[in-house]
Amino acid sequence: MLTTEYIQCVNQELERLLVFETVFKEYAHTCRNIEKGNCLASESFSNIRLYFSKNIIRFDRFVQQCAKVTAPSGYERFNNTLIDGLKGIRKAVLAILGAIEPDHMDHEQFEDGLEAQKAARAEIDHAFEEINVPAF
Repeated sequence: MLTTEYIQCVNQELERLLVFETVFKEYAHTCRNIEKGNCLASESFSNIRLYFSKNIIRFDRFVQQCAKVTAPSGYERFNNTLIDGLKGIRKAVLAILGAIEPDHMDHEQFEDGLEAQKAARAEIDHAFEEINVPAF
């Protein structure tokens, strides 16, 4: 893959990642609201768990697609870190999902999942900070 094509592909991946992160963040926010009783009548842990599960399936496909992208010379390390970070986010959101029960949530697992998600995102951010753009 050419460098320009790769950069364009990564930009598209980042746009999709931002959408997923927003969705997962909203689910976490809604879980907290449900627990406080500050929610719509249709919002429940069961419903959030269902919606969360469906989006994790989509996110999993997204991560698999990203992992299939072959990085051009000079971007291999960045690409590996990016994929590792995406896999870390996947693992974290699965932990968050596991914390959501039909009638309550496991706070410790929920918070641990949120922290793991932040750490995985920081790994991705760090990869961008460390990227070495090859000279043309």
